[in-house]
Parts: sequence; structure tokens; C-alpha cells
Amino acid sequence: MKVIVVSGARSNVGKTQLARALCELLPGAEHIKIGHHARKSSKDGYLYPMGTGFSSIAAGHADVPFLIIESNRILGEITPECVIYLPAEDPKPSAEIAVKKADIIRGEPVSVSKISVLAKRLECDETVIRKIVELSGAIADNGN
Repeated sequence: MKVIVVSGARSNVGKTQLARALCELLPGAEHIKIGHHARKSSKDGYLYPMGTGFSSIAAGHADVPFLIIESNRILGEITPECVIYLPAEDPKPSAEIAVKKADIIRGEPVSVSKISVLAKRLECDETVIRKIVELSGAIADNGN
């Protein structure tokens, strides 16, 4: 299982929309959201309450090729194959770790070498990684 964390500066920056788009792009991917509610499944995937450990989440989804996790705090527990950060003004405290671990940041360039590294980590073709970069609102460097 490969893990992509979609993180953000605060609420309403587009994390859920991006997670949905990634699930459409990556066959078999499941969307996990960690929030302030009890565990449930919804049209957007699965919601787990804050504080649920990654091992519990992974055990419940062991058969999927990709987990798309919408959370900042999970980054204190794991180092996923890819971290996408969606910035905004007035970031919440949990965004600090997300910025530090981010591979892709909306609005910023992503180098050819980073695209290659992410392709290896996620075991995807570089064209898929470029699409992830595009969906994230970052800029894929074409090596020019």
C-alpha cells in the first residue's frame, strides 16, 4: 500500500476536492479523512476520529493499493510516500509539520528529479505524477 497525505493550512483550502480527484486518478485508491467525528463511511470514503493510529487505519484497508489520507496530524506518526500541502493565509498549528514534509506544494514548482523520486516511491509512471502535481495546483518542471 502506498500512502499519499493531502494536508493543508486550514479548512476550506481544497483538501477533500483534491483527495477525490486523486482517487479518480489512481485505480483502487481509498480516501481516508481524519476529523472530529466518529468513524463512518461516506460518499467521500472513510472518516476516522482524531487520534486514530495509522496502524488501525492501515489494517482496515490492507487490500488497497493507495490510501489518500486527508490530515496534517498523521504526519507526526508516519512518513508517507507523498505529502501534498495546500497553503493559505493564517495556517493552523498542525500545518507546520505538513509544510516541512511536503513533496508537492500548491503554487510551487516541482523539479524533474522530485517527479522521478515520487514515481519510484509510488510505483507510478512519471506521467501520473505530473498529473498529481497538476491536480495539486503545483507546477511541474519540464526540465527546460
